[in-house]
Amino acid sequence: MNDVKSGEKKRLYLYDNMKFLLIVLVVLGHLIDDSTVKLFGDGGGETGVPQAKVFSGAFVFLYAFHMPLFLFISGLFNRGHDDGRKVLGKTLGFVVIGMLMKCLNYWSQVRFQTDFDKENSDGEIFFDLLGGDGVYWYMFAMAAFMGLCYLLRNSRPWAVLTASMVTALAAGYDPSVGDEYELSRIVVFFPFYYCGYVLDPEKVAEFVKKWYMRVLSLGVIGIWAYFCFEKTKLVYPLRMLLTGRNSYFSISEATDMDCTFLSRLLVMGISALLCLAVLGIGLDVKIPLITKCGSRTLQVYFWHRTIVYMLTYYGYQAYLAKAFPERWELYLALTAIPIVLVLCIKTFGVPLDMVLKGIRGRNDIIKENGNGK
Repeated sequence: MNDVKSGEKKRLYLYDNMKFLLIVLVVLGHLIDDSTVKLFGDGGGETGVPQAKVFSGAFVFLYAFHMPLFLFISGLFNRGHDDGRKVLGKTLGFVVIGMLMKCLNYWSQVRFQTDFDKENSDGEIFFDLLGGDGVYWYMFAMAAFMGLCYLLRNSRPWAVLTASMVTALAAGYDPSVGDEYELSRIVVFFPFYYCGYVLDPEKVAEFVKKWYMRVLSLGVIGIWAYFCFEKTKLVYPLRMLLTGRNSYFSISEATDMDCTFLSRLLVMGISALLCLAVLGIGLDVKIPLITKCGSRTLQVYFWHRTIVYMLTYYGYQAYLAKAFPERWELYLALTAIPIVLVLCIKTFGVPLDMVLKGIRGRNDIIKENGNGK
C-alpha cells in the first residue's frame, strides 16, 4: 500500500485506480475470511459466523492476485536506487508502521476476537514480537524488499529474478521458513515486487492499454473466475499456497494434493498472469473520489483489520444473514466499499504521516502522499 506518486510530470491514474480496487479486495478478503466454508486446511469457518460456499471460491479468486499485484505496483514506484539515506528512511518508516500495526492488531484481537472465537482460543492471545500471521506482514515485507533492492541495485536483473524464484520455490521444503520474521512471505512474494522494481511504470501502462491486452485480460479473468466459483473444490487446495505462509509438508498434510515446488511454480504463474490481466482492465483516467482514495491506501490498510474484528465481534455477519437471508453474502461483500471510503478520509492518515515525517522528513511525505496538489 505504498502511497507514491507515479511521476512529477505526469501522474498515471491507472495505478491509483488499480490500488483503490485492490484495497477494496483486500478488505473484502478479510471480511469474508471467517465466512468461508472450511473444506480443509486453513479455511476458517469455525468462529460462529454464518458461512457461504461462494466465499470459499471468492477467497481463492482474490488471493491469487491482490497482494502480488499490490507488491508489483509498490515496486514500480519505489525508486531512489542510489540514495542510501532515502532508502534507509523508507525502510525504517515501514518497520515502525509495521510495529504500530502489530500493536493495534494485538489490541484488536484482545478486545474483539477472543469472545467470538472460543472454539479455537484458550482465552489468551500472545504478542509475538518476531512473528505472527497478521496483516502487518506487508509492512515488514516492504522494508525487506526495499533494503534488498538497494543492496542488489548493481546486480543484473535477470540474475536476481532467477535467484529469487529459485529461493521462493526451495523455501517450501523448509518448515522453519514460516511466520517468524515474516520470512516465508518475504521470500515468496519478493519476485513480484522485484519485477515491478526493474520495470518502467509508463511502459507497463502503455503495454496493458493495448486493445488486444484488454480482450485477453477479460478472457483470463473469466476463466479463473469460472474455476474458482464453479470448480471450487478443484482450485481450493491452492488456498494455503496463495497465502505464501506454509511449507509444502504442511499443505500436503492438510489437503489432498501432493504439494511440491511445481505447485508453487503453478501458483506463481497463475498469479503473474492474473496480475497482468487485472492491470489490463484498468482505466488510466482520473475518476472522482476513486483516484484520490487510491493514493491513500496505506492508511486504509493500517486501520481496516480493526474494523473487521469489530464488525465480527458485534455480529455484523450474523445480522445480515438473519435480516437478508437471500442476499446477505452480497451485502457483506459490498461492505468493503464504505469501509475503504471512510478510512480514506485524510484524518486517518494523520497519525501515519506524523510518524513518517519524523523518520523520513516532511518533503518526502508530501511528495509521496500527493498532498502537494
